Amino acid sequence: MARKTAGFTLIEAMVVLAIAAVTLTLGIPAFNDVLQRQRVATTMHLLSADMAMARGTALMPRSQVVVCPRRAPTACNDTRDWSRGWLVFIDPDGNRQPDAGSDILRASDAPASDQLYLPSTRSFLRYQADGRSAHSNLTVRVCAGNTLRGKVVVNNLGRVRSERPRRGTACGDG
Repeated sequence: MARKTAGFTLIEAMVVLAIAAVTLTLGIPAFNDVLQRQRVATTMHLLSADMAMARGTALMPRSQVVVCPRRAPTACNDTRDWSRGWLVFIDPDGNRQPDAGSDILRASDAPASDQLYLPSTRSFLRYQADGRSAHSNLTVRVCAGNTLRGKVVVNNLGRVRSERPRRGTACGDG
């Protein structure tokens, strides 16, 4: 009597598991690198977009607009660490803090703040009524560990640009 077998043998299952393990071992590090590049790109895009929006807002009603690292939902931090997010707000009295909730134009969280560090050269960015950036240039670095992954730079005229460094560049601290 011939018996029909269904399924697969233990050896076949072991071969499939070994192939899956090798594939996952090679694929997961590459996937993590793709995720980190995407987080960096998203962070740089959000920073650039919010700073450009702040400049446009300063030009339209001809008022001062500030972008600063966020300490609380409605308060600026005096440090140069933008990793917790940032605020964009109208600052008619020039005190670099939002005075009313209606002054806040945008409150953004930094994407993947636990994996990226965002040190900058200044603790705030102020756009004058003519769209120029007050004081000196501002650079916000996007770092993963001690490695620089990107920069968002605002010049004295208020123009925002982003750049990617060569691989292996140290982040620095400001």
